[in-house]
Amino acid sequence: MTKNFSQSKLVLTLKEANEVFKGCAKKSKILAALSWSPEVVTEFFSKKESVLPKPVYFVDKAEIKSLLEQLKALEPKLQGEHPLLAWLRRTLESYQQGMSLLTAIETDRFFDISTQMYGSSGTKIFKGETTNLELAKALTQRISVCSLNDIGENFVKKSAVEFAASLEEKIKLRSPNIPLKVELTDTITSKVVAGMNKVKLRKDARFSELELEALWNHEVESHCLTAHNGNRQPYCDFVSAGGPRTTLTQEGLAVFYEVYAHTMSQNRFLSLCHRVEAVSLAESGASFLDVYRWYKDRTDTPLEAFFNTQRIFRGAKLTGGGAFTKDVVYLSGLLGVYNFLKLAVKNQNRILVESLVCGRMALEDVSTIAWLRTHGIIQPPYFIPAWLKNWEGLLSFFSLTAVFDGLDLSNVQNYLDDQRLHDWDVAI
Repeated sequence: MTKNFSQSKLVLTLKEANEVFKGCAKKSKILAALSWSPEVVTEFFSKKESVLPKPVYFVDKAEIKSLLEQLKALEPKLQGEHPLLAWLRRTLESYQQGMSLLTAIETDRFFDISTQMYGSSGTKIFKGETTNLELAKALTQRISVCSLNDIGENFVKKSAVEFAASLEEKIKLRSPNIPLKVELTDTITSKVVAGMNKVKLRKDARFSELELEALWNHEVESHCLTAHNGNRQPYCDFVSAGGPRTTLTQEGLAVFYEVYAHTMSQNRFLSLCHRVEAVSLAESGASFLDVYRWYKDRTDTPLEAFFNTQRIFRGAKLTGGGAFTKDVVYLSGLLGVYNFLKLAVKNQNRILVESLVCGRMALEDVSTIAWLRTHGIIQPPYFIPAWLKNWEGLLSFFSLTAVFDGLDLSNVQNYLDDQRLHDWDVAI
């Protein structure tokens, strides 16, 4: 760390930035601003699914202008080589991007900014060789090979009311308790949306038991948990939101827990892959109606096809040529979090792993957060997810995968081939 900055000066700068970022997080919520009213879906089906929807967006441009001015005024105070200042600059730039996105709704510029924030279907993951779309298609192909019809997700599904009761019971039993309310609504496109203090369920959605566990791990034990840990930070409780730039890591963390806890169903995994493919279609010129028809072949009901398509076109031009690209981050985020955890566990660095859940962070922030923790500026996470509580289990899992990843297993494949397992239609 650079010696030119005293810790007291850093804390004062952090506190000042914290107040500005909190205002940005509260007054420029991207997903809320891009939401569609229930009347849009009603009108779409009343017109026989043949006319482009007509969403209306409400963005307070005067408020956005004021926030951008506050960010501009903060910029000179964040200059310097200290990693904490670099972290704050990255956060500031992220909020600037997010608010620029809201001022560019339904324009070509909207897609450009969205791509800068989240990437696109053609973005190479972590600057490697594989694109988001290639990863999605590879997973789709592999999952399709293992298709089964008798898994738990196909059992009798609960109504949103029944699901809410089950979720409230789990919240009540969690220790320490995360203060959360469950609300039924018809204003969201996803089945579930979680904020720091509220979990919203779409009224018309239905849920299986497997989905209860998966959504608990994804929404409550990941998104809500990191938000509450961030809110408890004494000097930088803005990390209860963290800014748009944390989306990649936060969604990756949530998907990791679904997979690690064996609650990721085939349909759920396929839906994440389909989101990337749908973004690619929109980027290539497919309209809302084109993508909707594509989704009708991949969902149980026309309503689900509509909501899935709506995710892709929130804020974007419905005639095609662009998209709201947030949905490309789930798989690439999973890949990033998985490899980060593998490295951190290998080095027995629990503080580094805990830093990931001290609030809503991006992977590139974690080493700075760990330093801040050792200097008492960042507090340890109060709420610990179950996967991290069982450190020994995490160590065993990543030890096994690390060793297996480095082995030449061609002889094992040859041995299994010699056993003529293919005669039993077993896919290895």
